[in-house]
Amino acid sequence: MAKRGRGRPPNTVPPPPVNHPQPATNLVVETENHELQKHEETIEEFEATTKCPEILIEEPKEVTDRKLWVDVLNNNHNPSNGVTMEFVAPKLINGEVEVEIEAEDIASELLFWENAMILYVLGGSLSMNMLKNYMVKMWNFVTLPDMLYHDDGYFLLCFKNREDRETVMMRGPYTIRNMPIILKEWTPDFNLSKDLERTMPIWVKLPQLPLCLWGLKSLNKIGSAIGNPLMTDECTAQKLRVSYARILVEVDITQKLVEEITISDRTGGKIKQIVEYEWKPEFCEKCQKAGHQCGKKKVVKKWIPRNKQADEFVLRKINAICRSFVWTGKQEISKKSLVAWDTMLHYESKR
Repeated sequence: MAKRGRGRPPNTVPPPPVNHPQPATNLVVETENHELQKHEETIEEFEATTKCPEILIEEPKEVTDRKLWVDVLNNNHNPSNGVTMEFVAPKLINGEVEVEIEAEDIASELLFWENAMILYVLGGSLSMNMLKNYMVKMWNFVTLPDMLYHDDGYFLLCFKNREDRETVMMRGPYTIRNMPIILKEWTPDFNLSKDLERTMPIWVKLPQLPLCLWGLKSLNKIGSAIGNPLMTDECTAQKLRVSYARILVEVDITQKLVEEITISDRTGGKIKQIVEYEWKPEFCEKCQKAGHQCGKKKVVKKWIPRNKQADEFVLRKINAICRSFVWTGKQEISKKSLVAWDTMLHYESKR
């Protein structure tokens, strides 16, 4: 048997190269960076093609509402809330101390109250809350004024401007709870007993006034024959209504009101002009005050017992009327014959 040799060495196949993967952290970071870059590019493209509205954040405004009356009274004696005063030596004339007020001393106050108006309710009194509710309802065409109460019984209304005050006066007259409201422009020498309890502004109509007398000069002369003319309404000023002229006149209610005026012209012609008052205030000669008359008898309601027989007769008539209608079932009511109707009423009246 032949002896075998060693033979060729076996072929060695090199192992395939192994590619070790990169760490997962680097892959995640690169992926996130790529997505982030892509997202930023998308946002830039959106902002370039779309105009987003700007959002403005307003700073809160300071509240400047008027203080409540209770708060004002509570802090009224706090010195820091008042105004510091200084001494001004008065004058001594004939042994008496006299204070002299110059025009420049009151200039600022006249400017402060120039748009104020006096409101007085004739024949009664109102609370501030009641008057405020009335103004909210009836004066919604202007900015509501600030309201102050005087112990003499009237209100002081401070309007924002002169136009609002005149608009309110032109829309009058006003009543509240069947009581007339007197409105008067504030003046530095205003006095309730002198200005409102004896003289009052009243709207006056001049029916069938000739159109040639609608000028301001003619109306001033006609109004002066009634009292102290104050203003005309808009329709009279703009000649938007020609049936009658309407003027506001301050009249003395202690005297008899003028009912008719004689108007003459250059040619000697004369006409009688009727004067109509939109309301006439009452004046008491005994109390010397407006709004009532002590001598006038008051109407007293008297209680009278009801007549039971009359009530029963009325009820029988109602029952007869109800029975005189028949329900037809077709959602309509038909009346019986007149003979049956008269018979029914006659029968019911005899019961």
